[in-house]
Parts: sequence; C-alpha cells; structure tokens
Amino acid sequence: MTRISRNSLSAGLFLAICVLTILDALFGIEAAGWTAAISVVIFLILEFTWIANLQRIVGLVLIALGFIAGALVNDFLTPILDGLRRTLPFLLLFASVAWLQIPANLSPGLLAIRETALAQPPGRRFAVIGLAGHYLGVAFNLAGLSLLTPMVGRDTPPKLRQRLGRAMIQGFAAGTSWSPFYVGTAVILATVPGVRWIEVAPAGFALAMILIGWSWCYDRLFVRRQDASETRTDHAAKIRLTPKIAGNVIFLLCSLFGATVILVEGLLLSIPVSLAIVAPPFALIWAWRISRENTVDQSGSISSKELVQSVFQKLPDLRGEVLLFASANIMGVGAATVIDPEAAVAWLTGIASSELALVPLLMGGMVLTSMIGLHPVVYVVLVTAVFTPDAIGIAPQIVALGMMAMWGQGTNSSPFSATVLYMSRITGESNWAIAWRWNAPYVLTCTIILIALILGLQELGYFQAFR
Repeated sequence: MTRISRNSLSAGLFLAICVLTILDALFGIEAAGWTAAISVVIFLILEFTWIANLQRIVGLVLIALGFIAGALVNDFLTPILDGLRRTLPFLLLFASVAWLQIPANLSPGLLAIRETALAQPPGRRFAVIGLAGHYLGVAFNLAGLSLLTPMVGRDTPPKLRQRLGRAMIQGFAAGTSWSPFYVGTAVILATVPGVRWIEVAPAGFALAMILIGWSWCYDRLFVRRQDASETRTDHAAKIRLTPKIAGNVIFLLCSLFGATVILVEGLLLSIPVSLAIVAPPFALIWAWRISRENTVDQSGSISSKELVQSVFQKLPDLRGEVLLFASANIMGVGAATVIDPEAAVAWLTGIASSELALVPLLMGGMVLTSMIGLHPVVYVVLVTAVFTPDAIGIAPQIVALGMMAMWGQGTNSSPFSATVLYMSRITGESNWAIAWRWNAPYVLTCTIILIALILGLQELGYFQAFR
C-alpha cells in the first residue's frame, strides 16, 4: 500500500469516525458509536508506524495497564471498549481545530494581532504576547498559538526566546479555565456530572485573567533581564491593527463562540459535538471572506475546494493525539474497574481532615502527576470515575473548575504534553527544559494561587445558586 493510498484511507476513516460520532450524539444510534470505536482501532493500526516513538511507547504502556487492570477483574474488554467510546468526542475537537487552523493562518485580522504583539516595546511586550496567546488560543486552540511562533524561532536570542515562549504558552494555558474549545475543558465537563459550561465559565474567565497577570508579575520579579541586547526588538508591524480590523476579529470570535454556545446551551449538546457541527461551515465561510478581502494577493487566500482537500489530507496527522487519548482513556477506565470507589473515598477522606483539604489534594495531585509525565486526561478520567463529587461532598462545579484551571498548568509542566512538544519543535529547546525549567516554578506558584481562589469560592458558596 502506497503512502498516498494509506493517507487517503486513514483520512476517510477519520472522517467516518466523526460523522458516526455525531450521528450517535444527535440521534442515539448506538451502532454508530460502536462502529466509530472499532474504526479508531483500524485507524491506529494503519497509522501506527507513523506515530512518533515517544507517543507509541507511552500509548502502548497505558493500553497494557488498562488491559491488565481489566484482566484482574476478569473483564479485560470493558476498559478497551469503554475507553474507545470515551475517546470519540475528543476526536471531534481535533478535527474541528484542523478546520479552523487553515483560515486562522490566513486571516488578515489575526495576522495583524500577531504583528502588533511582535512590535511591542520590551516594557509591555510580555503582557501583550500573553494576552494574544490567550485569546487566540481560546478561540482556535493550537491553531491560534501557531500564529505567534515566528517570535520564538531558532534565530531569536536564547534568553529572549525563553521569555517570549513562556509568555505565549502561559497565556495560552490559562484558557483551559473557561474556553469551551480546549480539549481539557471538554474532557472535564464531559466527565464531571451535573456541570454546565455556562455555570463555570464566568469564574473561570476571572481565574484566567489572574493567571495571566501573575505570569507578567512573575516575569518582572524573577526572570526578566535588563540587558537591552536581550530585550529590544526591531520588528515593525507589517499589518496595522486598525479599529476596523479589531472589530472584524471581535465579530469573528463572537460568531464562533455564539454559534457553538447556542448548540451547547440550547440543544444541550456536548461541546465537542457542537463545535464539530459549527467548525466546517464556519471555516468555509471564513475562507470565502478572506478570499474576498485578498483580491490583490491571492496567495493569501484559499478556495473552498482547497480548504476541504487540505483538511482531509491533515486528518491522519492527528494519529499521535488519537493514540494518546485512546490509551489514556483505556488506562483510566481500567484503573477505575479495579479500584473500589468506597474504599478509595474512605482512604482519601482519611488523609484529608476536612472538605477544605480535599481540594488542595485533588488539584495538587493533578499538577504533580503531570510533571512526572502522566497526561492530565489519565488523572481526570481516574479521579472522576472514583472520587465523584457526591462521594467526597464537594460541589461538582468546584471540582470541574479546579481541574479545568489545573489542566493548563499540568500540560505546561508535563514533558509529554502536546503544548510542550509543539514548543520544543518550534524553538529547538528540549521538552524537558520547557516543562521543568521554563514553566515548573511558575506552575507551582500558580497552583498555590489557584487552590486559594478555589477554596475561597467554595467557602463563599459561589456555586450554591446552581445546585
């Protein structure tokens, strides 16, 4: 089988998985869901040799652990089948990002934001880049973050590259506190029962702004060098961010958020399913508008046919993410089948002297396990399956918000997360250095701040109105 035919077959299979998952979600067609789950296995078999070695090793280890856990209770198929079913919604998110990434990289408005951020003087550049990374990320995930990568290329001085890279990904990671377009947000809202996005989004947005503000303060207090050769920039913005362009960008973001939230809150669909329905037509309309605006330079445009073909070709590139999330869900479900929930809750409450101590334990555990290489999705699946909010006596909104906020910090301090691996590829820095030297000290301080804020919300009874 040639590479082209394999790529086309894998792309068609991925597309079929998305369609079947949506059909199952909309119409409750159980057979569609199970067919999609089996198709994930076929997709991974086709793409296995093309997956990066590190991801293959981690994926196989997690699958083996899930299989062993199921075998211990004479039910080795349940972790695999349930884990695959749990993975399906997140494949919709990956596909949605693929649709949005191409027009995002061509949008004059988003390019103007990048150019404006790059041209900032040293005194406010870190804060502007952090905010740009945040707002581009909350709307377009890694597709938005990729717009800022020219500033951290390998030709940038090392110390400056580290500071600007930290600004980008720390602002980006804060988005998991509230944006429905992050995988972490979708995972947590899907696994913590009884929580709607609209309930936690306002408080999550406030947490995100605090995290970005602390990122800037942390840089000013502990990191920034006063050597002008390290901080100056000679970049001149090629595209000016005019009020008209800013208005167009705001309208664009509000349209994407609005259409998705209408489906989530109006039709009670999940975030991944809603975004999967919205993203393709939104991307096609967006690409059409870009082509209308770029009447002079058509090199910055893409036709609808070219967009569809490009997305189709890129779907197999998601093979690593598919393996990671499938294996993490399999391992999490498998561990949950072995652990006795009542005994586990009794053990946890025995360690914690009160409900106030449970929140720091859960949040701290998430970031520490991430730092040693365990992806946050494994922790979330395991914790929510065993330590349900009702069992431990904590409002589900508190559990969800705490984990949403910690997901971003966990991915920034995990050497194996997609964000860190992406930055490693762009900057040429070791993924271990990015996770542990660039981010870990900041992440630990953020953990303390977030725990204090979440405990404050709990003590104030902020979420009582939703119960």
